[in-house]
This record gives sequence, C-alpha cells and structure tokens, in this order.
Amino acid sequence: MPNAPLVVIGNANVDLTTYLQRAPERGETVLGQNFSIGMGGKGANQAVAAARAGAQVSFIGRIGEDAFGDMVITALTTEGLELEHLARVPGPSGVASIYVEDGGANRIAVFAGASGTLTQESAAQAVASHTDLKILVSQLEIDQRVVAAALATARAMGAHTILNTAPALAVPEGILRNTTWLIANEVEIATVLGGAGVTTPQEITVDVITAGIEGWALALGCHVIVTLGDQGAIGHVPGDGTFHFSTEPVTAQDTVGAGDCFVGYFAAHLIEGLPWRNALAGGVLAASDSVTRAGAQSSYPKRSQAEQFRNRALDSV
Repeated sequence: MPNAPLVVIGNANVDLTTYLQRAPERGETVLGQNFSIGMGGKGANQAVAAARAGAQVSFIGRIGEDAFGDMVITALTTEGLELEHLARVPGPSGVASIYVEDGGANRIAVFAGASGTLTQESAAQAVASHTDLKILVSQLEIDQRVVAAALATARAMGAHTILNTAPALAVPEGILRNTTWLIANEVEIATVLGGAGVTTPQEITVDVITAGIEGWALALGCHVIVTLGDQGAIGHVPGDGTFHFSTEPVTAQDTVGAGDCFVGYFAAHLIEGLPWRNALAGGVLAASDSVTRAGAQSSYPKRSQAEQFRNRALDSV
C-alpha cells in the first residue's frame, strides 16, 4: 500500500518546446531558435517540485503505451515518486506543444492523451488507498468529475486539499466545497470568481487582489492564493489575515511550469509543518528561481537545495 502523506493527481506529459523570438500569428510560420523535449504535465510537475522540496509524494495518473510513456516512467522513477497508481493504457501519452518567446512568455497547447482516461471510480479508489494521506493536490487538466471524486474522497478521509485552477475554468460548487486551498493566477481567479457569480475588474492588479481577496475567500468557501508572476503571491486565510510575499526580481529565461513549482513547494512546506505564510514564501522563492532556467521539471531547484529553500522560507516571514 502506498504511504506517502502528499498525493498529487493529474496529468503527465512530454513537453515539446520551441524557443523563438515571438509566437506566430494565425497562418504564419516563425523560425525557432532552439528546441527541447522535456517532462511536463501540471500534475507531474507539481509532484516533482514537491519531491525535490523534500516531501514523500505519490502520483496518480495515466500514461500511454508509447515511447513518451517510457520517458515519463523513467523520469518520475528517477525523482523518487511512488507510482503504484500511474497506470499505462492503450494509446498515446499526453503531449504539450510549447512556444517560449524571448523574455520567457509562453503559449501552450495540451493534448491530454492517456491522462484523459482517468475515471471517477479509479481516482477515488487510488486516493482512498493512501492511508497516511494528509494533503491531496489536483489541477484542472484532467476531467473535472475525476477531480471532484478525488477531492471528495480526500476530504472524507480528513485530509486537506489543494486545487490549482489551471487551466482557467469555472469550478463547480461541488469541487469548491471540498477544496481547502485554491491556488490561481490573475486570469484563473477571475474565471473562477465569475463562475461563482462574483464580478471582478477587467484588470486584476495587486491592489485589487489585496482589497478583494478576503471577500473572494468567503464567497468561494476556502483559503485562496493568487500567484502574480514576478510580483510574488497573495494569500488569505479566513480568520488569519492576508499576506503578500514577493522576492528580488530575476531575469526570466522560461516561465513554463513556474506556477507548478510554486504549488509543489507550497504543498511540501505545509506537509513539513511550516506556517502557511512561510509555505507561500517558499513557493515564491522556488518559482522565482525556476524561471532562470529552461524547461518545466528540468528548471526546478534540485533536492540538494531543499534545505536552503526551506531556511529562506522560514527567514522570509
């Protein structure tokens, strides 16, 4: 039986990344400057980031019976993840086609592939098998019915849950009811709030978030964190206030997967017992470091740096 206290359910992709001066317009061909094949998928990214931060992590997902699936298995095994519930199914594995522009901005198209075959029943059974579960992490790159089943099972077991609302989709009340922490960027939080009937300004600035996040948390019924790229992140816990943390600016090479790095480190720090403000700071520090290198998982701080980032998180608040 898997015994990891931190479980991540989601997709595992192979990232096909082209680096170019700017992304092509409709009907246009643009010559790239570089190309790489790397490991990705929001679920796998967050699991790897949490493992590198020092957590014992189990991953629930699906990969295809193809060469990309072989690559995913090898990479996640190397990272030390528990993979009892990463099943192989007929057909292709998930793939992300990524354009990274000069300055680090990115555009991504994701094909779910095997990740789309996860069912509600298999997700619930996999979560329930983790008898030591303390935190479950999910995103929205897999079917929302699967996400709902996983979150409900975790909450019924007394665990906390983290929902990263990426990509930007409205979230049903049934999912929100079983979410402890909701993590979103500016675009995603506006979409989630709109789906919940909460109107937000067209431009979501730091001031708008600071003024509104307490009410947003109340309306959504959970703790809320909004990530802000190079401006850090703002979190609110009802009854425990609002906290904004940002770090020194860096020169971004590639922002792909930075939000996933934040989620993974935040979850790992919570598992360690750090207060949520320190966990948020640790996530910002790790994500900020990750954008100085290319790729998603390949850019995350190494395991050997985990203690350094933990200490920086403790010293930052």
